[in-house]
Amino acid sequence: MTELLEKDKDKLLTELSAAASAEKAIKVLENEIDKLLLKHNEQCETDRERESAAYMMQAVRLSLPLIDSNGKIKVWESGHRSDEDTGGSFKPSFLILLIVGLALCVFGFGPLMMDAYTAAAANARDQVLLHGGATVVGLIALYFSGYMYSRPKKAGKKEYQVDIRIDADRIYRNFRTTILSVDQSLEEIRAAERWQAREKAGTIEGRTVSQSELDLFSDLLAAAYSGDPEYALEKVEQIKYFLHRQQIEVVDYSKENEKYFDLMPGSKMATIRPAMVAQGGLLKKGLASNGR
Repeated sequence: MTELLEKDKDKLLTELSAAASAEKAIKVLENEIDKLLLKHNEQCETDRERESAAYMMQAVRLSLPLIDSNGKIKVWESGHRSDEDTGGSFKPSFLILLIVGLALCVFGFGPLMMDAYTAAAANARDQVLLHGGATVVGLIALYFSGYMYSRPKKAGKKEYQVDIRIDADRIYRNFRTTILSVDQSLEEIRAAERWQAREKAGTIEGRTVSQSELDLFSDLLAAAYSGDPEYALEKVEQIKYFLHRQQIEVVDYSKENEKYFDLMPGSKMATIRPAMVAQGGLLKKGLASNGR
């Protein structure tokens, strides 16, 4: 089958390349299997080989999904980015909070250092509280300004598309390897049949031909080749002697052994075909006319 496959190589590669998916490639290979099996059976000589080829190709058909068909793989990214930019840039809100925070810190820390010297005075307590509160609010403003600046951006939605191209050459190589394995198995079957044919040579129904059988067949062929009717009849008479040696008796028709014969009407009583009897048992009925 490998030779048949090689003849279809160009056409098969074209069809595999045109297949856009692994499923379509499998369909192409299934059609090729049917074609190869049909051509093989036309050339095959034995029923055993035809049956074996059918079973093997069915196994190949079932294994097609396991053939590696992947070629180039491309991943496509699609989607959109978010229009909202919430971090990583100097926005007005960030600048305002930054300036307010710095101003409050300066306003709070500067006088606070001076008021620390006069903290013992009663009228300085309100000032300390005021500047201390301003400092806390400034720090909070600075914290939120940094948070808003460093907050990560919202990610846009993305979709990924995978495009897997089948590799026609790889599929063909794997398929050819499988068909080559089938050919090797079929060759083993043919070799076994040739061996059996050799063993059957020189046998009759599984047993070795005896020398007496060979002598008889040789004499009959000589009679046929001679073209001499008398010589041919003489050799035919030897069949009775051969059968007698095998304890098979040739019986002519008579009233006593009528049970061994099929009868047909005739102008006279005569043996048309003798019966064959062994130890009183009928082996083959004869044919005779009863003369009625």
